[in-house]
Amino acid sequence: RNGALPADCKIPTETLDKMRDEFRYWYPMNLRVSAKDLIPNHLTMALFNHAAIWEDEPALWPKSYYCNGHVLVDAEKMSKSKGNFLMMNDTVSNYSADATRFACADAGDSLDDANFSRETADSAIVSLVNEDTWMTDTLASPDLRTDGEMNFMDKVLVNDINRLVKACSKSFATMQFREGIQHGWFEMMLARNDYRSWCKDSGIAMHKDIVQRWAESVVIMICPVCPHWSESMWKKLGKEGLAVHAPWPKSEEEDKMLSRQSKFLSDSLKRFRGQAGKAKKGWSTASIVISDSYPEWKVNTLKWMQEQYDEATGTLPTTFMKELKGWTGKNVSDKKMIKFTMQFASFMKNEVADVGKVALDINLPFDQNAILQGSIAYIKSQLNLKEFDIIKLDDVKDNSVPDRVIEQVTPGKAYLWMR
Repeated sequence: RNGALPADCKIPTETLDKMRDEFRYWYPMNLRVSAKDLIPNHLTMALFNHAAIWEDEPALWPKSYYCNGHVLVDAEKMSKSKGNFLMMNDTVSNYSADATRFACADAGDSLDDANFSRETADSAIVSLVNEDTWMTDTLASPDLRTDGEMNFMDKVLVNDINRLVKACSKSFATMQFREGIQHGWFEMMLARNDYRSWCKDSGIAMHKDIVQRWAESVVIMICPVCPHWSESMWKKLGKEGLAVHAPWPKSEEEDKMLSRQSKFLSDSLKRFRGQAGKAKKGWSTASIVISDSYPEWKVNTLKWMQEQYDEATGTLPTTFMKELKGWTGKNVSDKKMIKFTMQFASFMKNEVADVGKVALDINLPFDQNAILQGSIAYIKSQLNLKEFDIIKLDDVKDNSVPDRVIEQVTPGKAYLWMR
């Protein structure tokens, strides 16, 4: 404390001042990382001790604690009797430092016991090597586009990069490392895979600047987990200095509308695969059926949901499902329609969580037909179809489309009609 020194103190004042200055330079603890079993004793008493010693200086109390669970190996508790415990040197020798760190990051973030998976470590080795090869070979290829124009999927990948860079940054800042590598590695790979497949099936070369930006972003985002791989790749990408010193990738705000358009294409393709798999043998005619307008009962539901939407929080109220039940009871008489209304509103609630208020628009804010037309070659290749046409229900004046198909189609939800 700041009281007088003891009369018999033999330590020079200059030494004590230097010790105090050094102590106050490092204190307080910004972060203390420990295990969950120490919460009720050691960690709690540490708070009490700091509060007792520096009663008048709360600025010197610990700033934060981060607690984790115990460590499992392949979902089993480490035990000498089982012989399944891992020594650090042996693990690094078997899997490499980066693959070990990757498996540790993927083991878990919460107070639940973290699971170190040998399979994850093995997969990390393969994945890191494969991505090294792909990035190096692809960026050295003369087949990449270098023009300034961007097509739909170019824009989608750029938008995905912007979204995932922010998500990864947020996860790492809160020490959610599993979530961080989910965004900064796995989801980045999926975004690249979709882009690569679309370009290949469409007969369009990938854009070099976009692939370069994707690769640099991946290298920097995974650097806190796999620093050795990142430093090696940073040099191979022709960058100067060290990856660890590179600034975090720049990112713009996510284009929610573009994300919704991309989701429309990917969800449609997934749905088409299931519908194509149910086609009877011999069916060779295919049509993608779309609609830009909702039936009246869905319009009424969306209008009510718009009234419930909270502009301040950007969400629907926590009591939404309870309010929905009351609203349908008063405004929908048919029991079957009540069920349909509840299902539709629940689905749209999830859409709002994904893309915001635009999900509640009465008129679809993007052109489904244009997106599908621009991806015809991709869809043909993915579904192994020779030909298909696109039918817009709003333009159909006869009964050529059966009711069972019409019932499956809503704005943003296309249907593959096989016959």
